[in-house]
Amino acid sequence: MKKTGKIFSLVMALLIVVLSLSVMALAADSYTITIKGDNSTADHTYEAYQIFAGDLHDPSPAKEEAIQDKVLSNIVWGSGVNQELAVNGKTLTETFDGKTAAQVAEDLKGIADARAFAKKIAPFLSSHTDSTGKNDAGNYVITGLAAGYYLVKDQDNSLTGENDFYTAYMMKVVGNVQATPKGEKPALKKQIKNNNTGMWSETGNAAFQLGDTVSFRMVVTVPDTSRYTDGYIYKIYDTMTEGLTSNVKTVEDFSIEIKNDPNNKLDSKYCSLVTSKIMVDGKEVDHFELSIDIKQAIADGVIEAGNDLCVNYTAVLNDKADFYIIGEGKNTNTAYLEYSNNPNGEGTGKTPESSVHAWTFAMIVSKIDGTTKAPLTGAKFVLSRSADLKVSDMQCDENGNPTVKTDLLPMYTGDSARAPYELVTAEKVAADNNITYTAELGDGIVFAGFGEFTYYLYETKAPGGYNLLSEPVAVTFHCSDTMDARLDPAYITINDSANQITSMHFEIENKSGATLPETGGIGTTLFYVIGGLLVVGAGVLLVTKKRMGKAEN
Repeated sequence: MKKTGKIFSLVMALLIVVLSLSVMALAADSYTITIKGDNSTADHTYEAYQIFAGDLHDPSPAKEEAIQDKVLSNIVWGSGVNQELAVNGKTLTETFDGKTAAQVAEDLKGIADARAFAKKIAPFLSSHTDSTGKNDAGNYVITGLAAGYYLVKDQDNSLTGENDFYTAYMMKVVGNVQATPKGEKPALKKQIKNNNTGMWSETGNAAFQLGDTVSFRMVVTVPDTSRYTDGYIYKIYDTMTEGLTSNVKTVEDFSIEIKNDPNNKLDSKYCSLVTSKIMVDGKEVDHFELSIDIKQAIADGVIEAGNDLCVNYTAVLNDKADFYIIGEGKNTNTAYLEYSNNPNGEGTGKTPESSVHAWTFAMIVSKIDGTTKAPLTGAKFVLSRSADLKVSDMQCDENGNPTVKTDLLPMYTGDSARAPYELVTAEKVAADNNITYTAELGDGIVFAGFGEFTYYLYETKAPGGYNLLSEPVAVTFHCSDTMDARLDPAYITINDSANQITSMHFEIENKSGATLPETGGIGTTLFYVIGGLLVVGAGVLLVTKKRMGKAEN
């Protein structure tokens, strides 16, 4: 038994009414404690320590009612107590001020007395009887017990690191009894907000343009902390990949809604925050740890067990984001919750990690001849999210570079290893000189940093000898429903086509201009024909005039 463990929530036979009793047929001097299975994820090993021994009197053995009817007389220290042990220089008798076991038992009048007793007796516990594993009914059974009061607990350190909880100490009178363990493990769900739909999702199927603000939230449950008398740990650990820049700097950067009610928020005074940069896979990323004083908030009547807390915060998709097609495209935010899980002593558990992904896309564009399908070079394009622009209003120079850039998207050209053209933020435009609004198309030119929107490619200069496109090319990016698991890829559509392009690679065609006549060719023939017609016309006119003259005479 771990001596330094703190004792919480001792359930005494005569004090706790939530434990039901069932009578089981065993020998008169051998009894069984059955511990009902619960919502724990791990297998438990329960230990039963006989605290008090004596003569058990059950006036109504046929009744499946409360254990209050049972009486233990002629009480002495039980077999689970080491009376020879000295703790902090005191023997058992000295620890209890010279009182006998019967006198100590007589002093136990309420829950507070039981908890104080448990703290004192814990270091003196020794021999115990263990439970079996779960039976077919999902219950744990401790058999072969003599009459007495038993303290039942989880084996120390048996759930280290598990997403589980230790059962609060139970004190049982034997007779045959059935007990329902008390304990609760919180849960955490990570969600991301789709900028298009405004809906929250746990699947991570939301895509964003570089520079966009991404909204995250964690939904956590408020546990029952009443059995934790010496504090309760409730801490959220959150880590982002390098493509996300956290906007969390202070506790004021969180909006914590109680029961998903934006008008009912948890005051930041119940929170404390530590932010840092940590290394993950050799990359420096943003990390924070948010602690919430759950016990104090419950004590103040602000929240109660069973409430959901929605922890809202944001990040920015930065220029280190991973692009779908070029890479995985996942810009991940991962969190888990650490919580106190042992009402009988020290210890914490943690929830499984929960992750969502802020996707961003790349596309590959090729310029080709509309007839031969041969690659073309020299075409110039600009990007916009507006479908209502006119190239003539952009006042482009002879190279197709616009001087009027209203509603055009700036692109970064400084890292061709990732993509020749990347969308950027206004801050990037102000700070970096590798910015352009014009892209030159050729064979397989990569553009990156697109969200789940429709973008428009306007041609500002056609390849030599080709006609300028009269309408923009509309490119729409789509997340699949199973984007998170990559079971179904993302795709694009062009000009509202029903065709889904999962490769993200498409072609833009140009038609060649009309050919002017050449000297000596058809041009000469045309001149001959036109000349002949003129001669004929002149002759007709002359004949007509002569006839008209004769008629007048």
